[in-house]
Amino acid sequence: MSSYESLIPSANAIIETSDPLYLHPAESTHPIVVDTKLSGIENYHEWKRQIEINICTKRKLGMLTSLVKKPTNNPLREAAWETCNSLLISWIPHNVEPQIKRSVMYSKTAKDMWDYLQRQFSVSNGAIKFRLNKELDDLEQGDKTVYEYFTELIILWQNIEPMNDWPPLSEMTPEIGAFLDAQHKEQKERKLFQFLNGLNSSYATMKSNVLMMTPLPTSEEAAAIVQ
Repeated sequence: MSSYESLIPSANAIIETSDPLYLHPAESTHPIVVDTKLSGIENYHEWKRQIEINICTKRKLGMLTSLVKKPTNNPLREAAWETCNSLLISWIPHNVEPQIKRSVMYSKTAKDMWDYLQRQFSVSNGAIKFRLNKELDDLEQGDKTVYEYFTELIILWQNIEPMNDWPPLSEMTPEIGAFLDAQHKEQKERKLFQFLNGLNSSYATMKSNVLMMTPLPTSEEAAAIVQ
């Protein structure tokens, strides 16, 4: 056991369970495993999203985004940070193909590893986003059920959204809050219109009824109404 790991029981005694540096005893014995192993550019964004969700449930995503920096002048918290960093360094390669694992195994920090993978495999964002948006524009219900059609839409939305790299906000003002609310409303309306546009013509009356609702329903609510 390293000197850092030997300090963890004491560190946990002063760290709240909601703190990203808190280490649950099971975390060291149960690595994160996602459905998709990173194999290259073609599945990077899907893999990244799955990893982010899993690490977020552990409250440790901040270590990959620099929000949780290595503490100084506090040996116990520094010990907890080092062990969290080591866990992430072990979790991420566990979910990549062997040829990629060899390229990141000597990373000193999880953030270094995360940034390297992003530089290597997100270089074709434009081409991938173009293809996904083309699929989204062309998607129609056809001979699919409403449920099957809406599920395909959700998958495309989920693949496109992580590729939009919005800059982080350092502070929230009323104006920024109002802008974000308006942007969120526009995004929900766009998804609703995409869903309705792709429905078969047999749903024309129902589409008109949905569009007359005030306020407009979300795409999920509209799909439930149509079904």
